[in-house]
Amino acid sequence: MAIASQPGQQYRLAKAVGVFVIMASALAHEYGVTVNFAATQALSVYPLVQGLVPWAMLAAGIVLIPKVYLYMRFSRYAPRAGSVYVWIGRSLSLPVSFVLDFLNWVSLTAAMGFIAFAFGTFLGQALKSAGIPAGAVFLTPAGHILLGAALIWAIYWAHASGVGFYGALVTIFFWIIAASALLIIGYGFGTSPEHFVRLAQAKTGLVIGPPDKAPAPSLGAFLAVTGLLVAAYGGLNGAPALGGEARDAARTVPLGLFLGWLSALVLYTLVVAALFHAAPWWAVVALIQGHQAGLATAPGLISLTAPSVLGVLLSLAVALIVAKTAVPQMLVCSRLVFAWAQDGLFSQAFLRTSRARAPDAALRLTAALATVFMLQSALVGWAIAIVIRAMVILIVLGVVAVGALNLHYNRRFRGVAWAEGVGAGSGVVVAAVAALVVSIVLLRNAAIVPHTAAVFQPIFQGVIAAAIGAAIYVGAHARAERHGVSLAQVAAELPRE
Repeated sequence: MAIASQPGQQYRLAKAVGVFVIMASALAHEYGVTVNFAATQALSVYPLVQGLVPWAMLAAGIVLIPKVYLYMRFSRYAPRAGSVYVWIGRSLSLPVSFVLDFLNWVSLTAAMGFIAFAFGTFLGQALKSAGIPAGAVFLTPAGHILLGAALIWAIYWAHASGVGFYGALVTIFFWIIAASALLIIGYGFGTSPEHFVRLAQAKTGLVIGPPDKAPAPSLGAFLAVTGLLVAAYGGLNGAPALGGEARDAARTVPLGLFLGWLSALVLYTLVVAALFHAAPWWAVVALIQGHQAGLATAPGLISLTAPSVLGVLLSLAVALIVAKTAVPQMLVCSRLVFAWAQDGLFSQAFLRTSRARAPDAALRLTAALATVFMLQSALVGWAIAIVIRAMVILIVLGVVAVGALNLHYNRRFRGVAWAEGVGAGSGVVVAAVAALVVSIVLLRNAAIVPHTAAVFQPIFQGVIAAAIGAAIYVGAHARAERHGVSLAQVAAELPRE
């Protein structure tokens, strides 16, 4: 049974964050593996993208302009903790919204588990590079599990302490990211390709040189890599989750979103461009083929070209940057659970909050599932839904666009203030159509990964997670009917705060 929150009720969320925290949350949400590692590793799957990877990172941000516009529009008139789930559920279809966001929730909790597992690798290697032998403990299976579990539940404690504490954390992470990025940009653009190749050859013993004859870059490979790198801008999906806890949300959330997108566009593109300036695409391919791909990453570049002390500092910073990604991910996942409970799709126990008015029950569920995925990564080496992240972001973009068009054209929304605000004007139509085109074009190239088994394909994993979500919705619908509650009526209004 759905319950709308009223002012003064115990599960009302705190209004405690402003523009800078929203911007920092958007940037901190994804900066890490995607930018510093995946950008160069994309050449292992799509070698014909060649030296166009920095342009693909720029293109991934530019094609999201319609998304930025739509999300700013929705955030202005419907800022809520459930963000995208609420927008799609109210503008289009509650079951479609739940299934899609359940898919998003699974992919994010799986990503959290994998990040917690990988944290041991990054921290262990950073400590070893600093001459601390104890770092080897974190590289063992037991070390991965203990450190991963400690990370997940430390993040849970931080969130349960209140959104103000979360804001302080992401602000610190913002400045760590900025300092690390500036270091990479400086050394990347300050290192000539010839110098990098000489150092890499001396380090690895490989013979690295440009190909005598190379085919032209492939448009298909460029679009596929662009689609994959869209995941780097996933914070645009996450930052609106602060809509239930932002001061003057109708102003601060849209502004924070825009500044988050702009800072990510500039920073991510410069970092990747710096990497490829120092390490030409053919050198990256040679390192990958020689099983030395780690040297064609941000830490690898610094380890080759910078004084050892800077390499150690960057390795420690990268370990923190990788770990911090789970902080905004837990925020998004817990607020989705909170929003589902508001609509009666999950137990009302998940509306409960801590003394700091943080949704601690929803946080515990998220942390527990992330721990399961962390154990799966440590013991089995595979976590379901990790690879569907980019696909989910693109699907969500397309469905939000359809919802915006529905608000503009459907007479049912006449007289509904928030809906008229979102759907008013021709600008929203142009942005929605453009977002649909971007979503369809990039999905066509990102849904199938070459040379990958069927069970690891994004589309296969997405279908499994969506089927589970559909079953949960059917059960929730049946329970609502037994209690005399209409989910259609629930979806006719925005959740109260």
